Amino acid sequence: MEIDQLKKQLDSDGHLIDASIWTEAIAQQLAELDALNLTPEHFEILKLVQDLYAETHDTPPMRLLVKQIKIRLGEEKGNSRHLYRLFPEGPVRYASKYAGLPKPAHCM
Repeated sequence: MEIDQLKKQLDSDGHLIDASIWTEAIAQQLAELDALNLTPEHFEILKLVQDLYAETHDTPPMRLLVKQIKIRLGEEKGNSRHLYRLFPEGPVRYASKYAGLPKPAHCM
């Protein structure tokens, strides 16, 4: 999707209005708008955030996300340092954004 088309698909916070159009390519474009290049490590977290959203119909707060990462992906990835290394501006907000999910209610 061209960047101008993509921008029309975003809400005022830069999140997709319609999550059903999400693809990895769109995630990469969203990240590039924020000067971030997504790696397989990022996509691992995005998939987990999508799974948690599908299970709970809500974006997870940081503590729950860290806990679930530790359970599902292992001890070495289940900590806030790892998440901030991947998403320096805010792991929950930006992982949700790139995963095609709404802005978390608990994020400013």
